[in-house]
Amino acid sequence: MTASISMSVFHQWLLADPASKTSACAIILHIADSRPCELLIQEISDYLNEYDDDGDGRWLPASPELVDKIARDPNHRRLLGLNETSLDKGGRAGPELHKTLSALGLRGHVVFRSPGVPDETLDLANTFHAGVGTLGEITDPCHLILNPALMDQNCIAHVIGDVFLEWLHCETRRNAPIQDIR
Repeated sequence: MTASISMSVFHQWLLADPASKTSACAIILHIADSRPCELLIQEISDYLNEYDDDGDGRWLPASPELVDKIARDPNHRRLLGLNETSLDKGGRAGPELHKTLSALGLRGHVVFRSPGVPDETLDLANTFHAGVGTLGEITDPCHLILNPALMDQNCIAHVIGDVFLEWLHCETRRNAPIQDIR
């Protein structure tokens, strides 16, 4: 997916109604560094746009490229209610990236890769965490960890989407205070 198509999807997502408090803020993928994630993010979003009736087709595939573009662009940051960005010497958004991910996650219906920082840095509750890799590669606490070597690659997005939907509609989770969900 090119950046211009991604930005179009971002704008459509932004114009949709925000997620309700009972729907998940985000799906955060914890993926081993050597594994690509853009296609998986897109496949999970596509799957949820088809099967999550409450999502109304507004799941955003927030690839690392799209998140970085939003984090560096003052106009897109303002659309998310964020202040101006301060780029580091290399032109990267740095800590602003975490603020951008938090803003996207709080808006809801978004899938993105974990930035590799403690979850508290993102300030997100009511979030589903899925790991893709071996237990040795995935060290963060996750609701689900899939070893891609043990399953068909075409099934990973569907399994994550299905388990997420079961988690989303679990009465115990829905009745718990938001801060206790993780």
